[in-house]
Amino acid sequence: MLESLIGMYHRHQKYLVVFIGFCLVGWFLTPYVHIFLGLKLGLIVGWFNYWLLMRRTQAMTKALAENKNFYGMGTVARMGSVLLATIIATQIPEYFHIYSMLLGLGAAYAVIFLDFLFYSLYRRKKLTKREG
Repeated sequence: MLESLIGMYHRHQKYLVVFIGFCLVGWFLTPYVHIFLGLKLGLIVGWFNYWLLMRRTQAMTKALAENKNFYGMGTVARMGSVLLATIIATQIPEYFHIYSMLLGLGAAYAVIFLDFLFYSLYRRKKLTKREG
């Protein structure tokens, strides 16, 4: 099970890199620099939070397999990183657009959700082909 989580994380990483590349292109080629910088900041913080959650999930899985105690999923660190990104975006509004930063934060979770949705449909289609 842990291998499938790691594989899923690597697949999501590729999508997030593409989104960050899209932000870089928008940053260089459009006059909406602050919007794309805010989006990029949100994507990077969202990606960091996802990475931290995956690390904690791996540690929890290992601790449970070895019958050891496990404490916390890093919620305080993830909330702190969102708070830091919000402070950055509100203190330097000429560089970072706050609403696009919030969209970027949610984009990491949207990638997870959409990948789950498409992968589930793909698996269901593959299973119905085997049965038929």
